[in-house]
Amino acid sequence: MCTTAKACTLLLISHLESNNRATFTQLKRYSINNLAVMTSIQLQNVKSELQKGKNLRGLALQTLAVTVLDKEVPYYNWTGFYWMNDAKNQLELGAYIGEATDHTSIPYGRGICGQVAVSGKTFEVPDVHAQDNYLACSLATKSEIVVPVYADEKLVGQIDIDSHQLDPFTAEDHELLEWVAEFVADRL
Repeated sequence: MCTTAKACTLLLISHLESNNRATFTQLKRYSINNLAVMTSIQLQNVKSELQKGKNLRGLALQTLAVTVLDKEVPYYNWTGFYWMNDAKNQLELGAYIGEATDHTSIPYGRGICGQVAVSGKTFEVPDVHAQDNYLACSLATKSEIVVPVYADEKLVGQIDIDSHQLDPFTAEDHELLEWVAEFVADRL
């Protein structure tokens, strides 16, 4: 229930935009849930912490990235990398932080991550229970965002974020995760 005209307007905008949000897209959206909105300070903190590891490569950099994201963004409850294995047509789990997962390999096309392996585009799911092709990793997961990682214009992997909150991801999350994907890809 909204209590001010501004809150009602933001709620309406959020509702209108959320009806088509579980598609491959880059989003501009608004949120009235202040607990679920990344601040510009968090965004800058993550970038600053990762810049400290700019000389790291491979698994060490990936581990730093998932650790920093987990520490700085409270609604990122599982953060990990999946890497393409084109010979087997599957994704393979890289560095991650969060609950252990049975999904150490995911066939292309299966689940949200598998769909990103095929499309090569960011896929945000505000409510995983509304998705037919969702692979459940944890009963607590309510939303997910998967951002592709490109190296030399070739899709090589992705960053996968699960959240225990419904619909927490904003344009700042997209900006940050795309930056992290590029930062890591430049140092593979």
